[in-house]
Amino acid sequence: MDAVDFCYKVILFAAGKNLQNGYVSPSDFNLIFNQGQRSYSSFLLGSLQTYMPGRPISKVELGQNSVVRTRLAPTIYGYNLHVDGTGFSPYPGDYLQTDAMWGIYGHKRIRNVQQNSLDAFYNSVIDPIATNPIYLIEDVGFRFYPEIPLGFNQARLSYVRNPPDAVWGYDLDANGLPVYSAARSTQPVWDEASLLEVMVRTLALIGVNLQLGLVLQYSNEIKDKGQ
Repeated sequence: MDAVDFCYKVILFAAGKNLQNGYVSPSDFNLIFNQGQRSYSSFLLGSLQTYMPGRPISKVELGQNSVVRTRLAPTIYGYNLHVDGTGFSPYPGDYLQTDAMWGIYGHKRIRNVQQNSLDAFYNSVIDPIATNPIYLIEDVGFRFYPEIPLGFNQARLSYVRNPPDAVWGYDLDANGLPVYSAARSTQPVWDEASLLEVMVRTLALIGVNLQLGLVLQYSNEIKDKGQ
């Protein structure tokens, strides 16, 4: 069973058990499932709401451990940036968060600094930017110092992108009812464990607040029925 079809069946099953009108249309599913994906991605990256004073990390965030990185792996991409003569490069169109930055050749790291620290790094004698370049994160892209990092007008970026939208595509049968079409569908990129988390968030968006264990139970029932 394709992943997006399986997820839709679980959502319909859970909604039918927990809502008076338990039907979720294909268009509604596509909308709320993709919202659920983005919510899950945000959770893995580190939700701002979970930061605590004096502890500048989230309970869960990218870089915290290998489990989080493994879950996010389907949305971590590599990209070669072109840096213009002013040291600026725009974000990739699907950019969400930086993972790492290197020079275009080898694995020389380009460090991220905050705007309020730029002066100290830019004027450092013991750590000159000519050999240890830096970049700032601006509103629409990256700003590099020196303007041509490591002698080239390119840099290599590893970044987290927004998860691509999943689509439950369909054809209409003789009665005008939607029937799943793999050819018209786009599958989610997540592993099975992550899909359960996404479905928990998807169901919450339609007012069905369930624990992960119950969604897993519903998923197993769908698998056992082979629907």
